[in-house]
Amino acid sequence: MPLDNTLTAKNATPAQKEEHVHEVFESISEDYDRMNDVISFGMHRFWKRALIADITSHNCQRILDVASGTGDIATWIARENPQADIIASDFSAQMLKVAQRRIDQEGLTNVEVSLQNAMDMSFADDTFDASVVSFGLRNMPSYEQVLREMTRVVRPGGYVYCLDSSFPTNRVIRPFFKLYFKYLMPLMGRLFVDARAEYTWLYDSTEAFLTKKELADLMRSVGLVDISIRSHLFGSAARHRGRKPAE
Repeated sequence: MPLDNTLTAKNATPAQKEEHVHEVFESISEDYDRMNDVISFGMHRFWKRALIADITSHNCQRILDVASGTGDIATWIARENPQADIIASDFSAQMLKVAQRRIDQEGLTNVEVSLQNAMDMSFADDTFDASVVSFGLRNMPSYEQVLREMTRVVRPGGYVYCLDSSFPTNRVIRPFFKLYFKYLMPLMGRLFVDARAEYTWLYDSTEAFLTKKELADLMRSVGLVDISIRSHLFGSAARHRGRKPAE
């Protein structure tokens, strides 16, 4: 079914957004990793490496990768820390098929996939040392509900991470960033994988997403403390980390 080109992240209801996002990621699952390299000029790898180094530095052994998609974060952590147990969760079965193929090809035994809706996950309270979402929160129907779930499943003293796109606050950089995301990125989607509508949506979801401060405030509102923010590439992406208070 063709995507509804009139739907945007700003005018969609939560139900419409969830359905639309599911259709987007089901359709681009096979090309997702390649296009990430294309549209970010490979920069996303540096940002993810820094994220994983932060997680590893806190000796997290049980890790939940929310909106894992093709499992690049989950498998990367699994390679870096063979002693850790990682779950790659996502609500797109097609994306998880790609993730499982990657796990099998690399022969990883410490990571498994789980079909989950991030808004209402089946994991018990206080299960993980850390939960992480990478370039996925902005596509969720309710940012707050997902952060509450990610906080719920983390043990007291554990960590919640979010790496996502963010519009730069620099007035010189911001217009160029918007030009690239709004016009050039959808064009690349059409030229490389015939998916202009899908990559137009990814621009919409970024534009509608929270500012870095708003996301930090939301993390505090769900009970996280010690919030830290690390910006990348003039603020075009940012890593947020919060800690669940120890009992």
